[in-house]
Amino acid sequence: MTDSVNKFLLVGSLIILFSVLLSKSSDKFGLPILLIFIFTGMMVGSEGIGGVQFENYELTQTISVFAMCLIIFAGGVATDFTTIQKNLYRGISLSSLGIILTTVVVGLFVKLITSFSFLESFLFGAILSATDAAAVFSAFKDKTRVVSKKVSSLLEFESGSNDPMAYFLVIILLGFLKGEQKDVGDIVLHTFLNPVVGLVVGRVMAKAFVSLNNVINLAHQGMYPALTFSFIFLSYSAAVELDGNGFLSVYVFSLYISSKKILHKNLLYSFYDGFSWLAQIGLFVLLGLLVFPSHLVGVAGKGIVISVFLIMIARPIAIFICLSFSQFTFKEKVFISWAGLKGATPIVFASMSAVQLGHRADLIFDLVFFVVVLSAIIQGSSLKWLAQKLGLMEAGVEESSFPINFDEFEKTRNGIREIRIEAGYNAVGKRVVDLQLPNGCLVLFVKREGSFIVPNGGSTFEVGDKLLFVTKEKEEVEQALACFSIGRPTEKEVSV
Repeated sequence: MTDSVNKFLLVGSLIILFSVLLSKSSDKFGLPILLIFIFTGMMVGSEGIGGVQFENYELTQTISVFAMCLIIFAGGVATDFTTIQKNLYRGISLSSLGIILTTVVVGLFVKLITSFSFLESFLFGAILSATDAAAVFSAFKDKTRVVSKKVSSLLEFESGSNDPMAYFLVIILLGFLKGEQKDVGDIVLHTFLNPVVGLVVGRVMAKAFVSLNNVINLAHQGMYPALTFSFIFLSYSAAVELDGNGFLSVYVFSLYISSKKILHKNLLYSFYDGFSWLAQIGLFVLLGLLVFPSHLVGVAGKGIVISVFLIMIARPIAIFICLSFSQFTFKEKVFISWAGLKGATPIVFASMSAVQLGHRADLIFDLVFFVVVLSAIIQGSSLKWLAQKLGLMEAGVEESSFPINFDEFEKTRNGIREIRIEAGYNAVGKRVVDLQLPNGCLVLFVKREGSFIVPNGGSTFEVGDKLLFVTKEKEEVEQALACFSIGRPTEKEVSV
């Protein structure tokens, strides 16, 4: 027993180390990092140098749910909700109507070129309908040159929020393929209630978490990630128990707390960012283990045709319909179409189908895996190049955090706030001493063009400055804000 556990730990640690070291090449060649992890799994698998025999789809499905909850949560808390509010309805359209359109268009095409039934063809389309946030944004690591925020924020929201709709369609189609009888009324009711329950449960759990996290005052900071961990999976399981969408519940939970002021937020973000990367490595390596490379050769012909159709026709159709009459330009729509990378989600859904349908789904799994890999290679390696050609790249400024422990301030009677100086503010062109700030109010830092300035009484403020100030009492924060902005409502609370 001890020897087997030691061998497992040895092999597992070497796989993680190898995957992390190989991930450096994704920066150099522009390949999505998921490919590195998947190929590592294939190398370790039964037809690779490792020779590990693994065909346990049930275990894969269980681990996939665990990993995807963490990946979705990490993606949600990293999303700046204020940047997507202007295009929120467009994002929702891509995550719902876009998924349905992709499912139908791909399903009809697959029916034409394969021996699949209509239900199997539409299941294949539903499996491939969702995009992957990790795959999309791993290609944009260079912070000096970034895709325009308008486009990237929409892609970020779409990638994080379209998994639940795809998951719902896959479950419905699997039910039909297994011969489960459902009347039209039940389907319509379930179609409405499934996302609504997910939304409600996610929101309730998020509000409960924020309230509890900010008052529980745990003796050890390391317990706060554990508290968050419990709420993540409580959100998922509670929604599923109520016949709702668990993944949507987790995403709503993460989006809500990302927009709120909570204690130890930086600690939680750092912990779950690292934990989600570990989950992705484990998930992608596991999915790679399931694949027999020799099977991919047999599906290569149809896989290439389906990949080209998905990239060049199905995805653009969905994007141009969902973004019709929008503020997005033709070039932006072209790029959004090309940025629909596939990742872990389709492979997870394919393994789920294998669990439900048995050997009937083997061909679906092999084809899905081939299409995902080809999509990642073709689109992932060319995203940055295409953005440059379309003129969508712009200079980026790395936003660093103020060097202050906000949690310690929160335990005191002091108030602390971050504010951006906008055009028309009272502070523009004025010195600190001219603002008549409350007694004891101090401007600690000014962040200007990526640099920190420690101001004195004679320092003058400019449009675009971000500043951090503290007051002697929390009740004086609003009074200080009025001195800077004359009551303007755009001040922003710091993330603590």
